[in-house]
Amino acid sequence: MPQFTGAHQSALRRTVIGCRRLTGLPVVFAGPVDSAGVVLNEASGMRTGALDGLLVARDSGLGGRAVQLGRPVSVHDYSAADTISHDYDRQVSAEGLVSLVAIPVSTGRGVRAVLYGALRRRGPLGDRTIGQLSDAASALARELTRRDDELATPDIGGPAAEPSNSRDDLRSLVAEVSELATRIEDPGLSTEIATACRRLQEASRLHGRRVPGPSLSARELDVLGLASTGCRNEEIADLLTMSITSVKAQLRSTMRKFGVHSRHAAVSAARANGLMP
Repeated sequence: MPQFTGAHQSALRRTVIGCRRLTGLPVVFAGPVDSAGVVLNEASGMRTGALDGLLVARDSGLGGRAVQLGRPVSVHDYSAADTISHDYDRQVSAEGLVSLVAIPVSTGRGVRAVLYGALRRRGPLGDRTIGQLSDAASALARELTRRDDELATPDIGGPAAEPSNSRDDLRSLVAEVSELATRIEDPGLSTEIATACRRLQEASRLHGRRVPGPSLSARELDVLGLASTGCRNEEIADLLTMSITSVKAQLRSTMRKFGVHSRHAAVSAARANGLMP
């Protein structure tokens, strides 16, 4: 299974914090999956450390069942549920969690993480809430896949790897259209098509280059990720346990790195550079 790096972990952290704000759930938590199971290491809304660092085996508990089935699994009353094992009743009870859902974050390389949502009372979480968590898990899966691909592709400062047959096909197609343009009797239209072909060739050439952009720290990504969901500075500070002054400083630093003057422009720039989904 691919390595779960700091960039992967930062994406997981942003998802947990963003999901709590999006869904309004009192508790959202998550953890990466390794050969032994799910390691719970990200949480928002916890009151105790009962679940912090807990290893949920692949064949145990709610998270283990979600990994096994490859789909969301929920229970309305954890302690009374007969569809899961109860290896972790003590830890779940200590945190006061009753109704839970576990959603596997699946990529082409298997289940990479599990995202949980929880209530401290009995009852269903609701289709809308589970749908929001599932959408967030899908977005996280795409970001993890992108990070995996970056690790698998060595950056040697040259052009990004691209299938040669794809480039050859494009050149052939442009040449064919250019030749067709010469047969058009309307000289104005023929010129426009030839110009468009030259622009397409140039765009293809530039697309093949790897243009390095600025890098962001894990904290800058956390702050910007929450800003992208519409969080105000006060909300970001509360969710990340930071001062408002620190939040503003992180945003200013990010905007300065991208040479922009608003958080919205910084979000767009981060996405364009592949730093955010």
